[in-house]
Amino acid sequence: ASKQVIMAREQDPLLSAEEGKNYTAPQESARPQPTVRFNIKFNESYSEVQVPKAKPIRRVHFDGSSHISVIFQIYGSVWPKVLPYCLFNVLLSYAIHIVKLEYGIDLSIEGNNASFMSILVSFLVVTRAKIAYARFMEARGNLQTMYRVVREIIQHVCILTQHSKSEGAKAWRRDVAYQTIALLRVTMETLEYKSSKKSSWNFFTRGKKRMRKQMLKSVNYSGTSVRNRMMNWAHTDLSLTDENENFRAPILLAYALRAELLSQRSGERIKTRRVDTKTPVHPNEEKYLLAYVDAFVTSYHNLKKLASTPFPFPLVQMARTFIFIYSYALPFALADSMIQPVGAMLVIFFITYGFLGLEFVAMELDDPFGDDPNDFDNLGMARVAIEDIYYNINKNDGAKSVEILRKQVARNLEEEGALNSVRNNLTDDFKDCIADIYDI
Repeated sequence: ASKQVIMAREQDPLLSAEEGKNYTAPQESARPQPTVRFNIKFNESYSEVQVPKAKPIRRVHFDGSSHISVIFQIYGSVWPKVLPYCLFNVLLSYAIHIVKLEYGIDLSIEGNNASFMSILVSFLVVTRAKIAYARFMEARGNLQTMYRVVREIIQHVCILTQHSKSEGAKAWRRDVAYQTIALLRVTMETLEYKSSKKSSWNFFTRGKKRMRKQMLKSVNYSGTSVRNRMMNWAHTDLSLTDENENFRAPILLAYALRAELLSQRSGERIKTRRVDTKTPVHPNEEKYLLAYVDAFVTSYHNLKKLASTPFPFPLVQMARTFIFIYSYALPFALADSMIQPVGAMLVIFFITYGFLGLEFVAMELDDPFGDDPNDFDNLGMARVAIEDIYYNINKNDGAKSVEILRKQVARNLEEEGALNSVRNNLTDDFKDCIADIYDI
């Protein structure tokens, strides 16, 4: 069993490394090398996830109990973005002081006007940051629902069908687990589209033609006029790399998962029948499983709503306009009090940092999906959920079944950056699928 686990770990790139060290498999000539290696170092201030042909993703970690560490940590902070504006404002203040001192030209303005503007700027900046943080936490809550739901689906599938230990029943549970993993993995890729610009339609590097065939068959696409019907039904000529088309992939995979959950009704895989309903799974239990898929899709649509609904532009425009006007008018408002210019420049420096820093924080929170330091580690959390699925399958069906599932995942969901060849448009994709079906 241990040898099977080692081999499966080598072939499955979605497994994380052991805590605190890199995973290194025993060297054997006949054993394939792992495609992806994840280096997760919990004893450092960040986690590094290395994917072939992709830059490392460093997530922000900090010790909240150490005030010095929090104040002076640069990585993940807004200091690198705000500092140039702060220094420019300080230099502007010094230039105003020199002009007044050397040439007698007074460029100061009345300070009361700046005080009234500061109230408006504070309101706009705080409101924008508050709305951005609310959207950020809403997205995190929907992500957590997805991770919970995929675990619950497999746990309930295993519990509700544990009375059948036949090979067909094990194969059905593996297929449900695979469809669940594929749905979760492709959803994560879809959410990162703005940052990666990679289409989730082409995520399946191997076995993708078979997957597309299954999708077409599941919605009863048949006949010689399919191509014409698809062209007549189309409402847009957007390509598959467009964000709107990209969001369709998880919806189709959710359909495939629902179909897989109900495929046991045929009785070809699960031979054991219930005494009361004469079916492998009670209809109420099927409804319970489908409700979990509904919860996943609901959370996905909530995330899609956040991704497709940008922050109100008028509010962003007003806040940013007033921030820059106020920040760079401040040196002129404080010119009269520049008897001690060093103190005035320090005040200007930190006021600029405060207002512009909050604006940059709001910008960070606007899009929490991607590879920025403060973005969600959604792919890492998805890997943990996938490993939990493996554990449930192992508990119910044994290590051999898990090994088969892991190989299937490694073969069809090969790596994180496996979205290189994108179809030109949706019509061409369906034409290829139809051609593949008729070639069978």
